[in-house]
Amino acid sequence: MSESITLRFTLPVPASKVYDAWLDSAQHTAMTGARATASREVGDEFTAWDGYIRGKNLLLIENQKIVQSWRSSEFPDEAPDSVLSIQLTERHGITEVELEHADIPPGQSVQYQSGWIEFYVNPMQKYFATQAVRPAAAAKKSAAAANLQQRKKSRMKKTTRTKSVGAKKKLAKPKSRTSKVSPRRKK
Repeated sequence: MSESITLRFTLPVPASKVYDAWLDSAQHTAMTGARATASREVGDEFTAWDGYIRGKNLLLIENQKIVQSWRSSEFPDEAPDSVLSIQLTERHGITEVELEHADIPPGQSVQYQSGWIEFYVNPMQKYFATQAVRPAAAAKKSAAAANLQQRKKSRMKKTTRTKSVGAKKKLAKPKSRTSKVSPRRKK
């Protein structure tokens, strides 16, 4: 009898980033640290972990769900492909991922559960943590940038006023100073 596992974890980015990374060869490779080929088309094949995993896209609901046939090179030849379902639920810019891996050959689910954690969940959390911009941090950055811009404008106004006052002084006619210089007498 086949086995199945379900994992739930969160990533600090919108669902669209997770969806796009899963279905893009370069991003999937960067996300996991191992070569992958991917596609955004139903029926197209994919590979992951340098060919250790292969399968096909069965159902794609943009930014919400990915369903793929899935098998590793360790599946017995007579075993049918398993089914991987990834449900993405976004709340306030944070995505909850529910990964269900069904129809795993008997006796292999424990191995795949630890593999999903070690080779997908942990690397994905690291990868997306570097791309996350938390709303509070973004607001602080925006406020700081606005404050800096205001200070620059203020300094520019002061500099402009000082220059214009100085320019007026230069334009004013200088007072003439006359002094009597007595010619030097020759001895």
